[in-house]
Amino acid sequence: MKTSVIWNLSSGLSFPIELWKHPKITIQVNQVSLQDIKQVQIQPYDINLFFIQITKDEWKIHEAYIRSAIETSPFVSLILVTSTDGEKEIFESVKNSPKFLVLERPLRLRELRLILDRSIQTEFYKAAALDIGNSCLENVGFFEGVFSLAHQEYEDSKRENEALRSILKYEEQVKKSQAGINIALEKVTELKNQELIELHERVKAIQQLDELREQELKQALEIQKATEEVLNYSRIEEMNLDKILRAQDRLFAYTEKEIKELIEENKILKSRLGLS
Repeated sequence: MKTSVIWNLSSGLSFPIELWKHPKITIQVNQVSLQDIKQVQIQPYDINLFFIQITKDEWKIHEAYIRSAIETSPFVSLILVTSTDGEKEIFESVKNSPKFLVLERPLRLRELRLILDRSIQTEFYKAAALDIGNSCLENVGFFEGVFSLAHQEYEDSKRENEALRSILKYEEQVKKSQAGINIALEKVTELKNQELIELHERVKAIQQLDELREQELKQALEIQKATEEVLNYSRIEEMNLDKILRAQDRLFAYTEKEIKELIEENKILKSRLGLS
């Protein structure tokens, strides 16, 4: 917030009106004795207004300093002077100066406040306009750079739009390719599933074949065992038959002997009986 300083120069007289509030400016009054006028330090960033209440004799003493130091300062906007002893002729030398305004007594406080308020606002807007102007001058290169950058950004934007369209086109192609890839993947999945089914069938068939082979092997082993048993049985029968034949031979031989003996006995018996 900008500050407006009202310098009240007098020999012990207070500022005649109460301070008021401004929405954009801080208003303050600095009380300074005419004897200490040379100690006034004007700040360049403030709105500086002077309200001088002075007598004829005091004016003669301080006029030269007021004209040389205060009036010529570029940071002083307005100098209000009023004669406390009614000698208005003392200000004839400054009545045509643009910075001086002579006020007659008695003071009209409402008009005084209006003059101060309008002066403060005018200086505020002048300072604001000056700041804007200086800022624009200082930033001419910046604005040129901004315009150049804007043009460059426009060109870049055109290229970016082209690039964006290319990217969108590429994304569309990618989506199409992705759709094709998805279809291919589905087919691959179907083939894999079919292969798994076929592999399962193959495994199942191999298992069945192994079971058949195992069964055949068992049957072969059983046949081999049965064959061996038959062969063993045949050998036993052959051995038994040989024994039977030999026994029969012995039996026949024994029977023939007996028959012969019986025939001899029969002959003997007939002889004894006188039958022969």
